[in-house]
Amino acid sequence: MLPLNRNQTQLFLAIALLVPVFMYWILQTDADQGSSDMPPITSGVDYFMKDVNVREFSATGHLVRTLNASELNHFPEKQGSALTTPKIALHRPGASRINFQSNKGFSSDTTQSLQLDEAVVVTHNSTNEAPTELTTSSLTLLHLEGIAKTDAPIEIRQKGHTTTATGMIINYNTGVSELLSDVKGTFYADQ
Repeated sequence: MLPLNRNQTQLFLAIALLVPVFMYWILQTDADQGSSDMPPITSGVDYFMKDVNVREFSATGHLVRTLNASELNHFPEKQGSALTTPKIALHRPGASRINFQSNKGFSSDTTQSLQLDEAVVVTHNSTNEAPTELTTSSLTLLHLEGIAKTDAPIEIRQKGHTTTATGMIINYNTGVSELLSDVKGTFYADQ
């Protein structure tokens, strides 16, 4: 073996001392990355989205429903998402589109339900010159059943005619509406 000069000896000793320190640092960093002591988020908002635009298609590729909202906040403990200014459009083959909108909404993760609250407006035949417009304070949409329902007071307006009631169930697949109580209507004859 060749004798080392003073500089080479110092370099060799420095490397010999620093290699274990670097190895410890590298191994410790890998161990920290592999184990996470952080529990999953179970309360509060775990994700959010702005300017949400969702489209749902049937198995045959036809547009079934669209949902737009200015904001979506997901709450894992509530198993759902709070929506700000949601707008929903139901596209039904061979029938006119139904539009729903409100100030607030809540979409469930576990069921196909959407709760609309505050200034709910439902418009049917929106392309018609005399669309039907329903207003209420809250409405629940059950998409799989094709049902929209509320226990709150409602008002239905079409071409100057007004109907009010408390509670309603609409089957938008069959087009049948049931007004539950306190039904009153004002109808104007064409002149």
